[in-house]
Amino acid sequence: MFAGRYLWWMLIAIAIFLFFTMCFDYVTWLTVVSSGCARIAGSCGPIIVTMTGSMKPSGVYLAGGIILVVTLARIHYLSMGWVWGVVVAIWFVASAPFPLLLANGWTGQLKPETVLEGLPVAFLFLVVFCVYIGWSFEDSGARPLGVWRTLRATMFLSAVYGTLLALSETPAVATTPGRLLGEMQLSTSIAALQPKLHDVLALGMARDTFAYIVVAIFVAGLAASLLPQNLGELKARLIQPFMLRGSRQ
Repeated sequence: MFAGRYLWWMLIAIAIFLFFTMCFDYVTWLTVVSSGCARIAGSCGPIIVTMTGSMKPSGVYLAGGIILVVTLARIHYLSMGWVWGVVVAIWFVASAPFPLLLANGWTGQLKPETVLEGLPVAFLFLVVFCVYIGWSFEDSGARPLGVWRTLRATMFLSAVYGTLLALSETPAVATTPGRLLGEMQLSTSIAALQPKLHDVLALGMARDTFAYIVVAIFVAGLAASLLPQNLGELKARLIQPFMLRGSRQ
């Protein structure tokens, strides 16, 4: 999936998310008013439960599904390797509850401190990576993740750290194997290991301080990977307006 279509689908997904989080409650209210269910006591309840309890979350999950699919398609198009697809999938699963938390912000039931407490580090990794792969590598001839091996290794290690942190913070990692295999003891063992893994990854720092440092390193690495490959093109664009017609380049 080339950059233009990737960005188009991402905007569609964001629009769907905003519609179901900000506007769908008005659709529910309009449906209740137009149905005339208020004339019969108790008849509006099933309509409200269906629309707010089933349709609204389904719309949010639809937006998330679009983002995941187009991101994986973009990774495949750029030939970045299946490992990055696995990493993105883990980040996505770990970040899934956060958009649902944001969905309550429009109703005034969400406080800024609640957002900060519920913000998973995996969500930051996912957003930064999705923005990065939206760059038109196919037009500029640049190589995803850059050409420097040291820089590529640094970004990969940062992504691995973010993946391990996501595994240590996601309850679904512990519950899913038990449900699929029917071994609840396995889920209990994994759940017991998750806090220990999180403590190791935190390196003794308060909460996710070290994790935010790794995110900053990841962001800096992605930005640096674009610089050497596009420096010549950027220089040419800056110099071109000052060049006289017919002069030597």
